[in-house]
Amino acid sequence: MPENVFVLDIGTRSVVALWASLQEGEMVVEHLISREHQTRAMLDGQIHHVEEVVRIVAELVREMEQVTGRELKKVAVAAAGRTLETVKGSAKIVHPVSTVFTKEEVLSLELQAVQEAQSALPKNQENVPLSLQYYCVGYSIVAERLDHIKIGSLVGQRGEEAQVEIIATFLPRMVVDSLQIVVEKVGLEIASITLEPIAVANLVLNPAMRRLNLVLVDIGAGTSDIAVCGDNFISAFGMVPMAGDEITEAISEQYLLDFNRAEEVKRQLNSKMLTVLISGAKFSCLLTSSARLKSN
Repeated sequence: MPENVFVLDIGTRSVVALWASLQEGEMVVEHLISREHQTRAMLDGQIHHVEEVVRIVAELVREMEQVTGRELKKVAVAAAGRTLETVKGSAKIVHPVSTVFTKEEVLSLELQAVQEAQSALPKNQENVPLSLQYYCVGYSIVAERLDHIKIGSLVGQRGEEAQVEIIATFLPRMVVDSLQIVVEKVGLEIASITLEPIAVANLVLNPAMRRLNLVLVDIGAGTSDIAVCGDNFISAFGMVPMAGDEITEAISEQYLLDFNRAEEVKRQLNSKMLTVLISGAKFSCLLTSSARLKSN
């Protein structure tokens, strides 16, 4: 891993850039800058207006170069999208005699399992046009087995048969391509890409917590990311296009506000709440602010 990394989180509501460094084996965030979209350039995690997103990303890159004093060339990104597909895959290797399994062999098994998952995805069959196929944007190990017995890690273990089971995540080519286009237009190269639920799960669900049956939900503006863990592994990922923007849109429709004004009202919510029924669902809104904005 490099000593420094530049990261971009291109979200539905805002874009965040951070600069982190590796210090004594831990990543330390040194600089963090964020900008909000002035228009709805992104919906449900998907880039709809490339040039508008490029403008904001370019501003962040210039500012980050100024505060770090470095020319940025590569970036790590996390992708989002409501059309997430997850597929399980597995691979195994059998030796005629008991052998110590190396890190390289285990990594090779993981990649074979990812390839199996990709080939099993219906949208990646040969008769499907390339533009409609899916990219693998990350995977997580579900289980590792040594001679048919589940084990925490195969690396350094001695046995005859090793098996790895993974859950791979895929996004449409269009989602990944639009993200890559934005990065290239600001003169950067993607050094690594992962999925937002995977990134969040790796940060929050440390190995000690994964033995518990937990569901992690990260509610953003356009999408809600979901990760499920238990039995020492992350077993499932999900992403749904229901998040904070739904509340903003409900306020906008109820009080005849444009989206940005409705977002302001939502952020000002406090104990003075007004509960309204919209399409069978209850929403709470700040009475004084919403009434004042409606009259304007």
